[in-house]
Amino acid sequence: MIVINNVKPAPQAAVAVPTSPGQTGGSKMAPVPLPPLDASRLGRLETYADQFADIFTRADQSRWFRLYLRGLLDGINRKNVEAIATRVKADDTGTTNFAQALQHFVSNSPWDASRVLARYRDLLPMTVRENPGVWVVHDGVIPKKGRHSVGTQRQFARPFGRKMNCQIAVVVGRAGSFGYTPLATRLYLPGYWLREHSATVEKTVPDGFRLPVGKPEIAKGLLEELVREGWAATGVVADEGYHDGQTLRGGLGAFAGPGLRSEGTPENTPLQQAIDRFEWLKRTLGLDHFEGRTWVGWHHHASLVLAAYGFVQSDSI
Repeated sequence: MIVINNVKPAPQAAVAVPTSPGQTGGSKMAPVPLPPLDASRLGRLETYADQFADIFTRADQSRWFRLYLRGLLDGINRKNVEAIATRVKADDTGTTNFAQALQHFVSNSPWDASRVLARYRDLLPMTVRENPGVWVVHDGVIPKKGRHSVGTQRQFARPFGRKMNCQIAVVVGRAGSFGYTPLATRLYLPGYWLREHSATVEKTVPDGFRLPVGKPEIAKGLLEELVREGWAATGVVADEGYHDGQTLRGGLGAFAGPGLRSEGTPENTPLQQAIDRFEWLKRTLGLDHFEGRTWVGWHHHASLVLAAYGFVQSDSI
């Protein structure tokens, strides 16, 4: 199954959060702000964060993980490191240069973002995994003002229908009667950017990710990872950049199921749900607020945002 042309983020004036993990009915989301982090909710967040503790090799990493999630889930408008540090530093009075230490945790500390994402998926409500659904593959666009962040250049932002200075992430999720849930993401590095910024690449991108890889091939790798974890779906919904109107590109056809279908009206399609949810993650949990410039830092921040989203999902049951 293939979808579709020119699907754009739906404008929403209010902060929105899915009403429940089992929400149905397309991309509409209730205009309900995140609940305040009162003592009861903080206790539930600590219990949720405990389930990630074994991923971090040092106790300080686990502490920073908890504090960063707390900052992402707080009601502050900006979710960059400085704003989060200002908000949560009262909970860790023993650290000097608090913001610098938090920045190090996100940008440079040696922990594996892929393991955080895998644990996030493990902790999702069973309805997300067990009910039938389709894969949804799309571009996630993060507009940028400067050009110093990894992968940033003027490029076509498909969900917005125009060129803009931005980063683009490949995002894979799953949609069905349970609604839509993002599952995996990886930053796309344009070939031109890799060629023209070789010195920056050497400083900011790990060795294994310095060759140009197309977005369909990135999506295929993410899907293969999900299948190895036991995830399954009945087909693939993808935006234009991942198919030519007849077939899926980059080996994605192996995940498409028995037939390919084009849906002409984007409203309330799985793809629209996915793009709207990505915009919600930017607007509410600060997915696009990270100001670091490295590949590792971007993927660390993205994994932390999805971990925070997992708490939102589990806490709404």
